[in-house]
Amino acid sequence: MHRAPHTPTRLGRLHARLQHLADNGWANSVVFGWGVAQGCFFPGLADLFFLPLALARPANAYRLALVATAGTLLGSVTLYLLGHEALALLEGPLAGWLELSPTSLDQYRATLSRYGVLAIFASTMSPLSTKLTSIASGVAGVAFAPFTLALLAGRLTRTLALAWLVRHGGAAAVERWVHRPVAPSAPADAAPQ
Repeated sequence: MHRAPHTPTRLGRLHARLQHLADNGWANSVVFGWGVAQGCFFPGLADLFFLPLALARPANAYRLALVATAGTLLGSVTLYLLGHEALALLEGPLAGWLELSPTSLDQYRATLSRYGVLAIFASTMSPLSTKLTSIASGVAGVAFAPFTLALLAGRLTRTLALAWLVRHGGAAAVERWVHRPVAPSAPADAAPQ
């Protein structure tokens, strides 16, 4: 009996491309670059490249998690610093125009200092925008050390949990699903009997 050759699915071809990218030494650069861009200005999922590249080469999952965390941390810190610079404008000439009193700014700072670390941590785990949280933290004057630690804790928790899932069954499940045999299609000129 003649078996039809295995035809890879689109997902199978994408998986093979990602494996090729990972094997040629570009995985760290791609994951780090995307992390910086996504953390700083580009909309999209933070794990867009980290997760597929980790699935392509599960042995690299934890390393890629650390690289992804470093990239997004750098991008978010950049936004925090920009927000901090904007604070000088808000306290200065723009305060009167925006009708921001020193009292209202102090109340906002107090609220963010009370809940800011939780909001920053939550933004790394949820659909909340980490970009907006980073800018708001800088504008509100959240201390740099708690901001960075909350961001680092949230990003590490997320990426290391995903890396753990990849290493403990996720990659094997994807491999089985991606490389499943595809049934050959019937010839176009064959008429049903």
